[in-house]
Amino acid sequence: MAAVFLAFSGAYGAAAACLLIAAAADGVDGYVARKTSSGPLGAHIDSLVDTVSFGVAPAVIIYCISESFISVVFVCFYLICGILRLARYNAFPSKEPGYSGIPITGACVAIAVFIIMYLNLEKIEVVFPYGIEILMIFMFVLSLLMISTVPYSKVMKKGTFVVLIIVFLGTIASVFIGNPVIIVFPLILSVLMLMYLISPLAGIIGKKKSVDL
Repeated sequence: MAAVFLAFSGAYGAAAACLLIAAAADGVDGYVARKTSSGPLGAHIDSLVDTVSFGVAPAVIIYCISESFISVVFVCFYLICGILRLARYNAFPSKEPGYSGIPITGACVAIAVFIIMYLNLEKIEVVFPYGIEILMIFMFVLSLLMISTVPYSKVMKKGTFVVLIIVFLGTIASVFIGNPVIIVFPLILSVLMLMYLISPLAGIIGKKKSVDL
């Protein structure tokens, strides 16, 4: 909810940073839940929290940034797709090691990183033409990926956890520190998120090569 209040007050960078903090907390919470075997009540509460943190909050932030009526269509579509994604996850738990469709947490992180990069570029006076319009299209694509059956792997593994935490902390710090050098952290996170978004293509290409052989 802090992200929502910050967005309404115009602190968009701090609001996006809150989304990253929520995503990190969700990763830790999920790890604890798997180790302690939490019951169905905990799972439903977790979904409600995810709806607010990764559905409502980014939708409100983008609406406040865009200040346009047309953005209502995009943010509502994103929120609906996010709710459907969470509902499908609860109703049809997959036995596969990965995800069917990008998780709402991943979509939210991608949006948060885009916003932070956009604001950081403004700080160093780099013009990003049609940034808001591109953000809307990006949000629409993420919405479709959430309700799709495109396979995505899990990223919270032992080898990547520490690296992700460092990059997350650096990205959050870039919102509050004026040094342009620290912009490297959101840039790295942007590249990592882009690689994750297109990662299913690698699997498709790999399967096609195997068939051709």
